[in-house]
Amino acid sequence: MTQSLPPLIGHPLSVVEARALAQRHGLRERVLAYVTRRQDEMLVFEHTPEYPDAGIQVPAGGLEPSETPEEAAVRETWEETGLGLSEPVYLASWHWRRGGREEVWHFFHLSAPPDTPDAWAHRVTHGEDDAGLTSLCRFAPLGACGLTPGDGYDAALPDLLRHLQLSPMELPHD
Repeated sequence: MTQSLPPLIGHPLSVVEARALAQRHGLRERVLAYVTRRQDEMLVFEHTPEYPDAGIQVPAGGLEPSETPEEAAVRETWEETGLGLSEPVYLASWHWRRGGREEVWHFFHLSAPPDTPDAWAHRVTHGEDDAGLTSLCRFAPLGACGLTPGDGYDAALPDLLRHLQLSPMELPHD
């Protein structure tokens, strides 16, 4: 029987407040990248069937020493999907608490070229636990991308919609 983690409890901060909080308390900083190819779709991935509990995710991971959140968003997207994108747009930062663990997450938007494939498999190149895993990447409707609930991946989706100048009513849900 799998024991679930306590709920993820968080609140938004500005990037300056978030980075200062992380530095002051020695908190791990992470990035999450929402990658869109068109306004109404977002890149998501799952791992191969031997990792059924990984769920549906977006590119994410921890900052390396002396790396900025922007640099980490680009690097994590490359490592986990093979997409070499640039010019991340900052969306939001969150301070998260789950059980005894606290982290600061920074959310970014990256744009993929229109000719990016609908789906592909990518072998993860780096990462503490992810190197060698295969990401099954695909673009999903933004209104029904199926991100794993309770993991915080969806926390900045309202910020992404504002950035894309979309309302939830405009999104396809299937």
